Amino acid sequence: MGQYTDKINAIAEDFKYMEEAESVSCLQATNGKMILSYKHGGERIEILRDDIEFEDTIYKKGDIIVTEPIDPYYISLKNRYSGSKSSWSKRIGKWWKNHKKW
Repeated sequence: MGQYTDKINAIAEDFKYMEEAESVSCLQATNGKMILSYKHGGERIEILRDDIEFEDTIYKKGDIIVTEPIDPYYISLKNRYSGSKSSWSKRIGKWWKNHKKW
């Protein structure tokens, strides 16, 4: 039974890491845009005024630009745990149901 507890604890640690990586590390608001930087290296940029230039492109008020994360461990965890269409609680419940018979 201990081996399954270890697996569940490892999964919980992975989810804790992902949750921490998705938290905001910096907030900037300047020149008509607001930039939220996340601990995983990605950003969410909201355009606050019309005709704002960002990286050689003109954006309108209300546009949102999302950049991809750059933390390789975070990316690998997201790929590992987002492969199924069913929710994680359902997947873990199904896994536990099958393995508790042993």
